[in-house]
Amino acid sequence: MKLSFLGAARQVTGSMYLLELENNYKLLVDCGLNYERDVPREANANFNFDPEAIDAVILTHAHIDHSGNLPTLFAQGFEGHVFCTEPTAALIDILLSDSANIEAKRVNKKRKKKEATRRLFGHKQVMDVLDSVVTMPFHKPFELTDHVSVEFVPAGHILGAASIVFRIKENGKVKTIGFTGDLGKSDAKIVVAPEPMKNLDFLIMEGTYGSRFHIEERSAEETLKTYIQKTCIDQPGRLIIPAFSVGRTQAILFALNRLFRSGEIKPIRVFTDSPLGINSGHIHDKYIAYLNEEAKDFVQEYRDLFRFPFLDIVEDKADEEEMLRYYEPSIIVSSAGMLDGGRIQRHIANNIQNPQCTILIAGYCTPGTLGASLLEGQKQVRVNRQDRTVYAKISRTDVFSAHPDQKGLVDYFKSVKEASQLKRVFLSHGEESSLEDIRQVLQSDFQAIDIPHLDEQFQL
Repeated sequence: MKLSFLGAARQVTGSMYLLELENNYKLLVDCGLNYERDVPREANANFNFDPEAIDAVILTHAHIDHSGNLPTLFAQGFEGHVFCTEPTAALIDILLSDSANIEAKRVNKKRKKKEATRRLFGHKQVMDVLDSVVTMPFHKPFELTDHVSVEFVPAGHILGAASIVFRIKENGKVKTIGFTGDLGKSDAKIVVAPEPMKNLDFLIMEGTYGSRFHIEERSAEETLKTYIQKTCIDQPGRLIIPAFSVGRTQAILFALNRLFRSGEIKPIRVFTDSPLGINSGHIHDKYIAYLNEEAKDFVQEYRDLFRFPFLDIVEDKADEEEMLRYYEPSIIVSSAGMLDGGRIQRHIANNIQNPQCTILIAGYCTPGTLGASLLEGQKQVRVNRQDRTVYAKISRTDVFSAHPDQKGLVDYFKSVKEASQLKRVFLSHGEESSLEDIRQVLQSDFQAIDIPHLDEQFQL
């Protein structure tokens, strides 16, 4: 059996792994878009394998860096099934449709400038993906073939996210391979804690925050209370929170809901300005059974996870105009999380020069993004094609992080190791420095750890 690392190798985006069995059966684990700054979007069309030869795709979760290149795969001839959990299927419906709109805008913009480009996919290919989806529950292994079984294990991270366990029989022997996908924190808001896989021979493990330690000692509610008090109550300011549409937006709104309902702080008007975030919230409401006990108990008491008094959901032009005309203290939760693109751009442009504004960055920002530039302390940034001086306060918090830090990764690894007879471990989905750091820590307990390069292949 051969394992190839076709994406997220010494970088965070573009997750894609290929398992090739000796009988020529081919499995693709994830098929994400690579959106590193130095990679043109159209480069995602360059698969180094024949899409028609892939027999099945197993999807860990819905985020675009794991699912976003599926329509391209279909556009180039893939005709198999995509296996995932039921919530993941619902989320890729809205995420891939949004991605197709972005793709159309990108191509039209290039054509207007008379620049050469190629379209990755359109809405037809998105429908092809959705028509091919087969959903499976957690903890119930299913047979792909007489020689391959697959099991989904809760990974936390976002709604429906799974780690994948393959049990593959070759030459009379069974080999067990585990892909973590993206893991969540053990104390995450809304979603369940990651569950370690068991009885593995080989582990492919994410290392996104292999160099970092989450320093938050307060709860999400306490953290938000502090920023709201400083920004919106002690002064007439505005708190802007950039957030990824799936997962992060819901965690923030849930924390705000709990905070305001507790009565610990006076209500402040909150605007949520993210169509995807709104639609994703509806999907969370539908799949309460997949959420953690805290979220389930809250729904039992208050009915709504994300709706609360003084919350304004920006759904149409009238809502948008109302938000832009509101000059009293307020909170704006908007996409995208790294501040590159999305509706957050206009909020940053309107408030970056306001010294009474705080921009609270609540997650990972890829180097080169606007979010990373602000966190680095740059005093001049370019927003909406204009250079602007930064007068707003820039803060960050890890309390809403959807990934475990170094300690969390170590704890997860130890749990897997104790329940397995590991032969080899591969680290991916992280910047090279992060992967090197977590490898160095793990090697005090286990030596056979590789950090693959892009397109590197291994015999298992």
